[in-house]
Amino acid sequence: MLYSQLSDRPAFAGTLQDIEERRYQLWLKAVSAVVIATLTFNFLLAVFNTNLIGISESHVILTELALIGCALLLAMSRNPALYVILALYLSYMAFILALRPELDLKAIRDFLIPIIFYFIGRKFQRIEDADRLVWTCTFIVLAIGFFEFLFLDLYTQVVDIFGYYVARGTLEIDDNFIEGSNLFVSSTRVGGRNFFDFLGQIRASSVFLEPVTMGNFGAFLCLWALFRKGMHHRILLLVLAFVVIVLADARFGMFVCFFLFVAAGAAYLVPRFLWWCLPPLIVFALAVFGGLFPDLPWADNFIGRLIHASHLQQLITLDALFGLQPDVPFLADNGFAYSIVKCGIIGLLALWTLFVFAPSNSPQALHFKALAVVYISLLMTVSNSFYSIKLAALFWVAAGAADIMKSSTTITRRQDVTAKPRPSNHETRSFWSTREQNRQSLRARV
Repeated sequence: MLYSQLSDRPAFAGTLQDIEERRYQLWLKAVSAVVIATLTFNFLLAVFNTNLIGISESHVILTELALIGCALLLAMSRNPALYVILALYLSYMAFILALRPELDLKAIRDFLIPIIFYFIGRKFQRIEDADRLVWTCTFIVLAIGFFEFLFLDLYTQVVDIFGYYVARGTLEIDDNFIEGSNLFVSSTRVGGRNFFDFLGQIRASSVFLEPVTMGNFGAFLCLWALFRKGMHHRILLLVLAFVVIVLADARFGMFVCFFLFVAAGAAYLVPRFLWWCLPPLIVFALAVFGGLFPDLPWADNFIGRLIHASHLQQLITLDALFGLQPDVPFLADNGFAYSIVKCGIIGLLALWTLFVFAPSNSPQALHFKALAVVYISLLMTVSNSFYSIKLAALFWVAAGAADIMKSSTTITRRQDVTAKPRPSNHETRSFWSTREQNRQSLRARV
């Protein structure tokens, strides 16, 4: 009773709003720190491995677990949806992993990242906060990327990328086919660049340490610029997206951007169910293509990558379809096949359905969903790089923020209601006294 009376007072209500806003700003800074850490921790570990201490696979795993744990704390709220989904997902994964001879913790981690960071995004109060996070990550990526591209000799003295991947067990020493180079194996375009050949053979990788994810990041910036029509300096972000893609010489990233423009025009015309159907249709098309042309040779182009992906999909058995295959083949070059083997078709379709049909606060969320479906589908067609926390954390925070974004009409209406002044006590008394005087004057005339 006392609290409700105090809350009605403007001064007390303003104090409560100030406290809530300060708490939200502190939470937002913590979220930004965690997302930036997921973006840069591999780069920092590579610097440490080159100049300070030796890094092993355990250091990478522990750092990533710490970041996911911090993210889980930031995602917690009074909304039970997060806890219900986590409980169902972990129970499902515990069931299928119990039927395998070895415990595959990476399978749990791959799908835990989207759940946790998506619910962080749903706690954003303003979509502009997500804009600032995207801009911050963009400036970090471009700053390190230009330093690498313009001062390569100095950069490679500070960061031994190939040595870092060897130290963490991802690559072997014999995998380096460029003599004298300590960049990632795909950071040198031997046959010449696809974009602006005069820039040389080096593909910038920035904080991602390899150019593929940097190209995917550039495509994500294009996605966000197409989605955020009311964002300040939106055209600049679109330009920077293509700068990132050119620095990484990511032809596939440019290919994704082309289809993002197509999806942006069709977002409101295509029903949500058809967007949901896009990945299953691609999986079916790859299966048919691989079955009809099993002997097609591989080539270093997009068609060659599709051929390779379709051949990998032929390796999925009935046990693998439900996530029960004990000996999993190398499927990293087909994200769909990799996901099916790791999570099983039932769990994968359930998680996909939850994302596509998640409740949203505005029709604009469907615009983001259409772009996100195309983005995810194309990336998963030729690799499983989308599961890398270096990019996945930022993407899923943005996805959650897009779903919780309020429509412009709702915001305008709420501002109009808020801006409407309430009459003071003096004005109220004057109104009633004037009304009483008018009544008495009318009676006197009668």
